[in-house]
Amino acid sequence: MKNKLLIPILLGLAVVFGLLIGMFLNYPSRKFSLTPSQEDQRQQKIRQIIDYIDFEYVDNVNTDSLLDITITDLLRRLDPHSTYIPIDEVAANEESIRGSFEGIGIEFRIFRDTLTVVNVIDDGPSDKAGIKAGSRILYANGEALFGEGVDNNRVISTLKGKSGSKVKLDLYIPASQKSLSKTVKRGEVPLRSVQAAFMANERTGYIRLTRFSETSVKELKAAIKQIQKKGADQMILDLRDNPGGLLGAARDVADQFLAEGDMIVFTRDREGQKNEIYATDKGLFEKGKLVVLINEGSASASEIVAGAVQDNDRGVLVGRRSFGKGLVQEEIRLSDGSRMRLTTQRYYTPTGRSIQKPYGDYDEGFLKRNGYSGDLPTQDSSSVAHSAYRTPAGRTVYGGGGITPDVEVPFDTSRSAALIYHVSLMTNLDDKAFMYVDQHRKRFSGMSLQQFKESFVVNDTVMDFFFGDRIDVKERLGDASRQVLITRIKATIASNIFGNSSYIEVYFAEDPMIHEALEQLNKDYAWQP
Repeated sequence: MKNKLLIPILLGLAVVFGLLIGMFLNYPSRKFSLTPSQEDQRQQKIRQIIDYIDFEYVDNVNTDSLLDITITDLLRRLDPHSTYIPIDEVAANEESIRGSFEGIGIEFRIFRDTLTVVNVIDDGPSDKAGIKAGSRILYANGEALFGEGVDNNRVISTLKGKSGSKVKLDLYIPASQKSLSKTVKRGEVPLRSVQAAFMANERTGYIRLTRFSETSVKELKAAIKQIQKKGADQMILDLRDNPGGLLGAARDVADQFLAEGDMIVFTRDREGQKNEIYATDKGLFEKGKLVVLINEGSASASEIVAGAVQDNDRGVLVGRRSFGKGLVQEEIRLSDGSRMRLTTQRYYTPTGRSIQKPYGDYDEGFLKRNGYSGDLPTQDSSSVAHSAYRTPAGRTVYGGGGITPDVEVPFDTSRSAALIYHVSLMTNLDDKAFMYVDQHRKRFSGMSLQQFKESFVVNDTVMDFFFGDRIDVKERLGDASRQVLITRIKATIASNIFGNSSYIEVYFAEDPMIHEALEQLNKDYAWQP
């Protein structure tokens, strides 16, 4: 019993030792005040404890894995964003930051225990090898990718690999009922930051940004140029459900919309040292009406961009209050190759707002503020954040609990919205949409997204495919709600033909935040350029 009680204490001390070693070796920017004797005493004590566990404990123990668990718990006790990245997860985290990975370039799903290609990334390795959407991948280098044991992690680990390496795929093509083999040469596959970029109307461009990685600003610039060539002189920037990413990427993205000399953000470290970041003269969209969409899933770098736009009176924020993460993490490489992301600074918007919410609000506060009751959102009950600030134009903005939008769009609380939600769950729209596309691939072959939008109609035959006799949608939904459901079905079908980003473009017309954004763009504000 004593041994069981002692182990957590010993492991905690072992964690401290590991962190100290990592910081001394890999954190040269900060000087530590431990004297040599203090350092030696701590290291010797922890080494003794680990040795006793390794050689004397009653059972064989993998102290490395226990240390990983304990380090994670220790950092979590500091704040919700200081994290430990075990060595086997480092590569995946670096891919997210880099904005690309090495693989075969497909979007896939496990359908009826079989790996199925949903979409092939243009000009990617699979596209060049002639693999088509709808193909079933049965084997990769002889390893079976069907059956009960197949899951996303297994598929990813099997298909990913170094650029230039090859993988032999054994395929089955349902449309022709043929089996064939293809050898794919793995390559660099982008993780897109810009999920969608298109014209909402003759004057308005729409861009959705889903992450802040090393490639984000390059993609954003390309998207801005694309919509400007089509006549856009006003824009909707969609940052909903964007969890953030690199501070540098947030700076570069905000710089595209702000005039030279406008402050983007400033940070303070533990000593109170202030670091201010300003916009340059290199922005591609410094003038023209701008609406930024945010919601409770917009965090970190998204909040930096939204806060900079709001505090500089550059545009209108529409949506729901953002997540509320105002902490900056520095990634530190530890001696064994694992990583630690340690909170080293707080960031503030140009008016001086800290948007960091209380740590206790991370779970219960999210549900309370967004009005969840049971399994459905009922009402947006977000309260005004704690501290009021003034922008240069005299507008009141709030800090202390996320970014509060200028125009709030609450959750739809109508009975029809709840019914659509339950109908979607009951029917499993995504599975049904995949089955529908799978049965009609010849019809959709060669069709562009624009042609699909213009020509494909969700008629009674399509509705019967999705719902059959299980529900009489015509009787239970009014005309407006029925149209929302029809558009959702069409968008889900599109995503199974053209990839996930096409859902946004098809469902665009029924999105209440988009409606509000377009209304705001029709208004004239004295403070907006």
